[in-house]
Amino acid sequence: MMRIDTPEKAAALNAAYHDAEERGPLTFEGPTFDELLEEGRQFLRDNPNWLNEAAAAAKERLKERGFDLSELTED
Repeated sequence: MMRIDTPEKAAALNAAYHDAEERGPLTFEGPTFDELLEEGRQFLRDNPNWLNEAAAAAKERLKERGFDLSELTED
């Protein structure tokens, strides 16, 4: 909730409203949301094992840094 309890706040809100009216609707550059979703779906189709590979790489980095993973893994 906005509390407009001073003339200064009312003037700032009025100025912001008029600036927005003058600027017009916001436009976004770049891919649409649907295009981003399709790109993600295509990545998953092309890389079905990406999660296993990322997890293996993370485990390897932790081992290199000296972390004991025996308590975290089932095997």
